Amino acid sequence: MADLAERADALWRAIAFLSVAQLHFQASPIAIGQLGTSDLKRRPSGHWGTVPGTAWALAHAGLAAGCWPELEVIPVLGAGHAGVVQRALAWLTGDLAKVSPASSRDAAGLTALVSSFPDAGDLGSEVHPSLPGGAYMGGWLGGALAFAQGMALDAPARVVIPILGDGECETPTTAAAWLAQRALTEAHVLPVVHLNGQRMGGQSLLGAMSDEEVIAYMRGLGWKAVMTHVTTGDPAEHSAFHSAMVTGLDAARRGERQVIFLRCVKGWSGPTGEHKTPLTDPAGDPRQRAALSRWLASYRPSELLDNDGQPIGSLAAALDGFRLFDPPEARSAAPGCTSPAGRGFSAEVSAVLRQHAAFGAFKIFSPDELRSNRLGGPGAGALGA
Repeated sequence: MADLAERADALWRAIAFLSVAQLHFQASPIAIGQLGTSDLKRRPSGHWGTVPGTAWALAHAGLAAGCWPELEVIPVLGAGHAGVVQRALAWLTGDLAKVSPASSRDAAGLTALVSSFPDAGDLGSEVHPSLPGGAYMGGWLGGALAFAQGMALDAPARVVIPILGDGECETPTTAAAWLAQRALTEAHVLPVVHLNGQRMGGQSLLGAMSDEEVIAYMRGLGWKAVMTHVTTGDPAEHSAFHSAMVTGLDAARRGERQVIFLRCVKGWSGPTGEHKTPLTDPAGDPRQRAALSRWLASYRPSELLDNDGQPIGSLAAALDGFRLFDPPEARSAAPGCTSPAGRGFSAEVSAVLRQHAAFGAFKIFSPDELRSNRLGGPGAGALGA
């Protein structure tokens, strides 16, 4: 188990390191000891709070899947803001290069990975269906568990792992999905609730409960809750979570209702537990630049990647044993979700809206998320017309 903990820790550190790099860098982050202002983005954007826990869950899901080679183990990322994590893992596994050739797993590809965020062409900055874990496109808050249940219905040898956040668990869709599992006995799912105690509006309801209260609540819904805690990321915590994941996969494949709760502080391992990136101007503020250097160094990247951007040591071993099934629907999806006719999603939506508007007065309300929902590209200008 000690070797497993080392591999899991290396993979988690690599995903977190590459996520931070995407938020802040426009050149390869490997030589962090020589950090210069030209290497950094002038206006860093993106979300950090969900990254550490989501990276932890994904790393362990792929390593635990190796214990059950007969299963199709599919993660489903419920949080759209976990896109930076999805891209980091996809770069490490080589899946990103399959849809974005410039992002090859080498030094040049590493520069392409970080410099392209958040405007990563057709892939965007949110969870995307062309990459593993993106069969459910994040942004529809609360639907990941129900989606995972549907994805698991037609495949008895498949276990879907929806990774949910605190806020998602406070939606009616998720609340109904917990109960729906009583009837969906053929849908093999293993939910992981990333309980960092916060949602966008403040403290979460589940996060304020004790472990005993959470266990009792889930028992009432018909689920066995397994509580895990991450505070330092030490080997014991890795071993405990890996054991919970392996046991959970076994339970799920046998049709048992089991859910893993991952308690951790929002944004842990970063400077502060912010929802978005906690460093807003490291290029212009020497103190923030120093904080960024310390932040990156805490993941010990020299143990993870060589100067050519190649995985080494425990990270290389972890990637060799990493296995997550990628459904054909996600693999074959064209970047940007283009239609058979070649039109982008925004153009398709515009066309449908024009047809409806032709019958009379018509209004569309979209307070935010235009770009992350692929509504900001060519042909989108008429959305409000």
